[in-house]
Amino acid sequence: MLASPWAATVEGLAAAVALRASGRPGLPAALAAPSALMVGNALKRLIARPRPGLARFARKGRESFPSTHVAGPLAVLACVWCLAPRTMGWRAALGLGAAVTVVAARERVCAGEHRASDVVAGAALGAAIGIAVGRFALARARQRTSDGARDRVAQEPAP
Repeated sequence: MLASPWAATVEGLAAAVALRASGRPGLPAALAAPSALMVGNALKRLIARPRPGLARFARKGRESFPSTHVAGPLAVLACVWCLAPRTMGWRAALGLGAAVTVVAARERVCAGEHRASDVVAGAALGAAIGIAVGRFALARARQRTSDGARDRVAQEPAP
């Protein structure tokens, strides 16, 4: 499944490689999904909300809220949205990823594994973590650029 939590980690690694190839920071995209999954799984254990219907009697029947099937991929998408160049290719890739995430969210509700509120909470969690990681990376990249320019000006001899 393209939107499973572990597939989101692999997608984040692929996005990191593509971002580095375009001269952008890639590590944040690789860390976005694992970060969202870690926080999401901690929340699942803390809240222990039962799954809907008979799914509550399954092995992980009390780990419904939030949906990490949505949080992981959306964290990658939000982070890449912050970092990627604004080209048609990147926009198309982000649109395709968003469509897959929406389909996965709908599937989790239709399969009876999550309530709609679980999926919405997973989306909010993933978006928040992805944007936070992406914005932090942008701020660091800008800081390094301005520090490097200051260092070059300080090293140049005076006329």
